[in-house]
Amino acid sequence: MNEYYRSLGVQPNASPEELKKAYRRLAKQYHPDLHPGDHEAEARFKEINEAYEILSDSEKRKKYDEQQQGTTQRRQAPNKAKTAARTPKGGPVDFSQMQGGFAQFFGFDPRTGQVVDEEKVSGQKKNPLDTTDLFERFMGFK
Repeated sequence: MNEYYRSLGVQPNASPEELKKAYRRLAKQYHPDLHPGDHEAEARFKEINEAYEILSDSEKRKKYDEQQQGTTQRRQAPNKAKTAARTPKGGPVDFSQMQGGFAQFFGFDPRTGQVVDEEKVSGQKKNPLDTTDLFERFMGFK
């Protein structure tokens, strides 16, 4: 959501007169007639108009302020679901058992550097996901 007060360069407690004065000053500064072909000035002019349209109408301004207040409160409130400690259901994790799995999967023990499976380390073992043979048989050539 746009920050309308910042767009107009006024404080949230600005009076309607202050809003109007800031709007007129910025509208003159960024008016497309003064900056033909300048897309940044045109975008800024539209942003200023949108901000003034909302903030100059008391009902729209009240609604906008309530939305901004709600957004600020949501940003400041801690999310307890995200901050809660996550513990595996089976209890604490025993990382000592992972070394054996690592050695079995990659072919060497990272702690000792000992090679457990030479084929996995050298890359000579056939990839179990390789479907070249299946494709060649299906297509009828090799």
